[in-house]
Order: sequence, then C-alpha cells, then structure tokens
Amino acid sequence: MAAIDTSDEQRLTPKGRATRERIVEAAAELILNDGYSSFNMDGVRRAASVSGSQLAHYFADKQALIRAVLVRQLDVVLDFHRNPQLHGLESFDDFECWIDNNMRYLRRIGYEGTPTFHALVGRLVKSDGATRRTLGEAYWQWVALLEHALQQMKEHGVLVAGVDSRRLAMIIVSIHQGGGTVAYAYRQEWAHADAVRFAVNHLRTFATDPAERGPRPARRRRVSAVTQMDDDTVHFTRKGLETRSRIVEAAAELMFQHGVAGTSMDDLRSAASVSGSQISHYFQDKRDLTRRVIDRRRDGLIAFHTRPEMGALDNLQSVQAWAHACAADAEAVYRRGGCSYGSLVGELLEADDDVLDVLTAGYDQWLELFRTGFVAMRERGELRSDADPRHLAVALVVAHQGGAMVSHASDDAEPMQVAVMAAADYVCSFVPGPTTRRMPRMPRRGAKS
Repeated sequence: MAAIDTSDEQRLTPKGRATRERIVEAAAELILNDGYSSFNMDGVRRAASVSGSQLAHYFADKQALIRAVLVRQLDVVLDFHRNPQLHGLESFDDFECWIDNNMRYLRRIGYEGTPTFHALVGRLVKSDGATRRTLGEAYWQWVALLEHALQQMKEHGVLVAGVDSRRLAMIIVSIHQGGGTVAYAYRQEWAHADAVRFAVNHLRTFATDPAERGPRPARRRRVSAVTQMDDDTVHFTRKGLETRSRIVEAAAELMFQHGVAGTSMDDLRSAASVSGSQISHYFQDKRDLTRRVIDRRRDGLIAFHTRPEMGALDNLQSVQAWAHACAADAEAVYRRGGCSYGSLVGELLEADDDVLDVLTAGYDQWLELFRTGFVAMRERGELRSDADPRHLAVALVVAHQGGAMVSHASDDAEPMQVAVMAAADYVCSFVPGPTTRRMPRMPRRGAKS
C-alpha cells in the first residue's frame, strides 16, 4: 500500500508552503462554490492572489493541482473520523455517534458543488493514471484508519477474535461511498442514512456481546418516485434505429473506458464508423447522447439482475447468487472501469435536474427489484417481521456502488468482493432464528491488497 507523495511540499520553505496551501485552499473553495465543471486555473490564480508563474511553480498543470485538492479532501475525511466526539471509534456507541455526525455533515454541506471525496472520485477517477493512483492511495489511508480502530475493538474484546479488521474497514468505506453517491444522485439524504446504518449494523453482527448484535432500525426517509422516460424511437426507421443503437453502444463503451468528459465526438465517429452529420441527426447534442447512454446502461443493469440464476431475487439463494456474480466480475469489470452505471452517476453529479432524474429512475428500478423480492420473503416468513425491505434493497445497491468505486480507484478487486458479500450476509442476518455470525465469503485475498 503506497503512501500519498508529499515530497514536493516538504521541500518548500515555510513561506512557500503557505503560498502553496493558499492556492490549494482557493482551488477547493472554487470547486465548493462553483462545482468542478467550472474549475479553471485562471480562477484559481485570481482567488489565491498569485501570478501565473507562481501557480506554475507549485503545480505543473491543472491535474497536479487537482491531486493536491484530493489530498486536502482526504485530510478532511480523516479529521472527520478523528473527531474527539468519536473517541477513536473503539465502541459501538462511537459508531452510532459516527452515524449522527455523518448525517449532520451531509445536511450542512448540501448536494451541489461541494468537493466531497466521493464526488471528486466519481468525477476524476477516469481522468488520468496519476490521479487514479492518488485516489486509490487515499482510500487505503482511510481503510487503515478504520482498521486500526476495529483492531482496538477486537483487542478490547468488543469484537470477536476471528474478525478480519481490514476487510471490515474496506466494507465500511465502500458502503459509505456508495451511500454518498446514491444520495447525491437523488439529492436526498435517505440513501446515506440507510448506508451508514447498514455499515454499523453489519459491524454489530461481529459483537462478542449478544445484546449488541441486534440491528438498529433504519431512519425514515423520503422516497423518490419513478421518473417516466421519454421514447423517441418511433421517429426513426428500422435502419435508423440500428444506426442509432450502434452509436449509443460505441459511446457507452468509450465512456466506460475514458469517462464522459474524456469521450470526444471525433472518437465516437471513428468507433461507430459514422459521420458527424449522422450523429447530429440522431442526437441533439452530447447531453442528449449521454442520456441515451444512461438508458442503455440502465437496461444492461436490469438485465444483469434478471438473469435466470437470480430468479426473482426473492430468496436467500438468489441474493447470494447475485453477490457471487458481482464478486466474480470484480477483477475483470469493476477493477477495470467501475460499475458501468455507477461510473456515469459519479461523473454526472453536477448535471442538471433532468439528467439526474434519468439517473435516479434507473436506481428506482434497481431498488424496486430487490425491494419486491424482500417483501415476498418477509410475507413467506423467510425474513423477520422487523426486516425493512426498502432498507435492505438500499443496502445491496450502495454496497455494489461503493465497492465498485473503491475497487476501480484502488485498482484492487477486493473492496467490491467484500462489500457485496457483506450485503448478502446482512440480508441473512434478518432470517428468523438465532443470529449467526458470518465472515464475508470471497476469493482469497490477492497480492495487491
């Protein structure tokens, strides 16, 4: 696990470090106030009251400055967890306080423009290799902080001796990041409330004291209604629909590989073997094309979750089959490019309400697949009466989204594997009868971890 390189900063004089910090602070504030899409070096220069030559002295280019902002935001994350109110996160009460602090912080910062870590990861993870490495190294520092806290809980007899502190730390970080992504897409807090409750409830299943193992209830929430999609396919001939579909498929693959911002119309013309006039005929602009890519990725997501081996996702075997299918794809798919749907969400969190509504409509359909299955399981008595189908559905989705995000950023399949296995085990913890402690089931840890 590599550490974030701060050697350039350490070589500076005290005055130089102060100037550099002022530039980074100004850059972070600009992203906070105006969003990443409006961020530029001229704005930083004016906000920090420095010359262009000073800016170039401390940062070779925009990406180098962005990486410095990422390191700063990691410090914000770590300082949040070092809050004296949390007492080092060495008890379940401390983690309950962690939930409260998370929700207070989310309400304070809102959902737009803020350089939260998950929002920056979603926007920047596909930008360049150096930035991705910075993000991955930041995640490992966050995991290490939680791993130390969980190890203390184990040594003090709060957690069972056999628990893997590092894997639990990965699970908590992944769930947290998935909750943030879904909450920002909906612009509502309930997804993050469900996520952090799931994280702590899962942690509780490893308590040595049986009285601590019972799950605490999720918070009440506002739930988004499914957004109706417009369908313009009737305007095209059969051949036209085939051409249009080919363009969308090529755009979807390019965006998965290089991100939305990194996909140009020139690249698309070459990949789809079409002319610029053909693209203009089928799509009003890149925003319209991106919406169609979202539709394509949503359809692929639903198809994955309705495969025959998963049935109706209405029994424990099908939920476990889902987790194993996701874990099996962790190396080849999620480590390589993240979730094909979630990576679009991460990049488009600053988009307009219409685009975000299209994204959340996909989440609505995904959540409803799981919720319907859990309702059926509860009605048949396969889940306890206190099991909240909506909460369990959110738990599976945020585990998937956060695990995919952390695996892609860290170039390591394990976060995705442990997150989805933890989600399946969380569902199992609501089965009637004595609570059984479960260790996450996954392939053997790879060398990269």
